[in-house]
Amino acid sequence: MSVGCVEQLAECLTASGLVLHLTQLAPGPLDSTLQLLRVGPLLLLRVRLDRQLHVAGPKLRGHQILALDLAARPETRPCRSHGTLLPSTAVFGLASHGDVHLTTADRTDLVLVVLDQSRFLRLAGGLGWSELEQQGFAANWLRVEPLRFARVRSYLRQLFGLVEASPGRLAEPGMARLIEQDLLPLLVEALAQGSAARLDRPPARLELVKVAQDWMHRHPDLPITLEELCHQVYASRRSLIQGFSEHLGMGPMAYLKLQRLHAVRRLLLAAAPEQTTVAAVAARFGFLSAGHFSRDYRRLFGELPRETLAARLRAA
Repeated sequence: MSVGCVEQLAECLTASGLVLHLTQLAPGPLDSTLQLLRVGPLLLLRVRLDRQLHVAGPKLRGHQILALDLAARPETRPCRSHGTLLPSTAVFGLASHGDVHLTTADRTDLVLVVLDQSRFLRLAGGLGWSELEQQGFAANWLRVEPLRFARVRSYLRQLFGLVEASPGRLAEPGMARLIEQDLLPLLVEALAQGSAARLDRPPARLELVKVAQDWMHRHPDLPITLEELCHQVYASRRSLIQGFSEHLGMGPMAYLKLQRLHAVRRLLLAAAPEQTTVAAVAARFGFLSAGHFSRDYRRLFGELPRETLAARLRAA
């Protein structure tokens, strides 16, 4: 499935059970593809992105999630999970507690394997890796030995390529069971031999960034200055700016503008076109200069806001 905007991608993820908030950080129209496979008890999801996104939200409770970037290369800028730059051979998203806080690379080929957590841990114990069952995943990510990571990555690429070329193969008798028997042992072995490498110190100011993001999400149309935002989150101007720069590559007010541009787009996509004007929606979120707003909107999404509303009218 081709996906042309983060709103459509978020809807697809929600339909699969992953309710996540997506923010496009890099300008330009998003060109993304999504593959979703249900293989017995497994949900396999592949998302290919050509723009950097920030992903936040709750984890799927009671399920084990294993995520890895098939496109990761040592020379490219890596994904960042909860403030930590992930190595190219990382399997992440492992901890069942907490939430999702992920900034993708500029180009990402992300695969998520999702299944019932108790089933996965029982399988690990049955394969001789009882330590996984006993300790669970205290770390949210593990660095996998390169050869084992390459085997997992190769298998996943072949599997998605096979289904893309011949969609009916999954329905063949015994195919789901065969995939489960092949893939899960590969993953268990890779994780059992992995290491939870750590930075020398925890990422600074990450919790401050999360608190500020939460305030922005809960007050999408409330006017605010940087000084007022600092007051709301009990932080100094310097700490807040440095925190956002370190973890999201931009200042807090630039991120706030992105959030509100996304909010405008969501309203335009859901609006009744004959009852809505672009100017009224933009003004609701503090965009009072039509020229500057249209320029920023087009730069981020690759189209003018009136074109978004016109597309909604055609769809209606």
